[in-house]
Amino acid sequence: MMKSINKQKNKRQATAIRLLLMALVFLLSAAPLWAQSQHVTPDGKGNITFIPGVRMQVRYEYNDIDQNNDFYIKRLRWKGKGNIYGIASYNFEVKVDNTGKFNQAPRALLEHAWFTVPIVDELLTFRVGIEDDVFSRNALTSDSKLLFMDRSQVKEALTVLGVTDNTIGALIYGRPAGGHITYSAGIFDNLGFNNAGSLDAIARKSQGAMTVARVAFDLLDPASPNGSYDDYQSSYIGEGQHLTIGANVANVVKTELGDDVFNLFCWGVDAFFNYGPFSVEGEYDTYREHFTETANGPLPDINGDGFYVQTAYMALPKLEFALRYQELDQDHDLAHDIMGGKVMWTSVGANYYIRGHTFKVQAEYTFKREETHEIDNDILQVQIQLAF
Repeated sequence: MMKSINKQKNKRQATAIRLLLMALVFLLSAAPLWAQSQHVTPDGKGNITFIPGVRMQVRYEYNDIDQNNDFYIKRLRWKGKGNIYGIASYNFEVKVDNTGKFNQAPRALLEHAWFTVPIVDELLTFRVGIEDDVFSRNALTSDSKLLFMDRSQVKEALTVLGVTDNTIGALIYGRPAGGHITYSAGIFDNLGFNNAGSLDAIARKSQGAMTVARVAFDLLDPASPNGSYDDYQSSYIGEGQHLTIGANVANVVKTELGDDVFNLFCWGVDAFFNYGPFSVEGEYDTYREHFTETANGPLPDINGDGFYVQTAYMALPKLEFALRYQELDQDHDLAHDIMGGKVMWTSVGANYYIRGHTFKVQAEYTFKREETHEIDNDILQVQIQLAF
């Protein structure tokens, strides 16, 4: 048995090393590829451009659950973007996550793939494809620009319901008033909820279209007027003065969980402020599952909510210290033994920006507490990132 476990572990490590070498070869060739990319066209006239990119996050993790020293590639993204005849732009991204991670089976998946068509400069842009839906600042912040390595627990809970993640749909967005207002709205297929079911999982299906909308106000420095609705950062690395206040709603009907059917409604608010080296960010999200059809009699609504507050300070030009507290309660109107009750996490971390968010090192320790059943599950993580 021990030989088999060691053999599997060695195989995972060998796979991780091969993937790392492939990424390094790509990185070494990236500069000439980027220089030539403006001339990669089907007609030789520069009407279609292609710019390659990559993001790699190599992580060390030690947690109290299995007491395992785990070295793995948390995220790997192969990316491409460009312009199409000066009319539209495109973007695609393929991910391979958790390569080498204990008890994980990584596979390549299409993360992004969309066309963007500007209709009215700054005021109206149309996008269609696989994209981020427009709910939650935390969800709309690229994982390459997060203050901590991973997003909040309430965001992950909403992702399980299919609300805050990449999905297929169409949306419009714009930044009027010189970038001081950002609006976005769209209709999406709730791909995150669909699951055919198995011996270990209940079948899940979302029959209704998911409608999502968001508005945000930048009261100090404006957002880029021609930027995207999802170009947030959790740290501006000591630059600028930002005060952003946002709100969002999402609604899904005819969501099936086995033989039960419910409508899902979510809303949330968020705020971000930074003044030079100091920043603070917070978000609150809540959701309700209202059952309309049940197999075994009436079921009460399931209400869940959560929030996080995080702050950071640039102590040195490249060194930032960070602190985050978050709570998640997925069943606060029901008996706490249904979904485990409230969880409360406190994280302390430090980020060293070698070259901004492009090349940085992050370290953090998270103290995890559970209201109902306390377990030893604190975690230490260190990560190095290269992204362009």
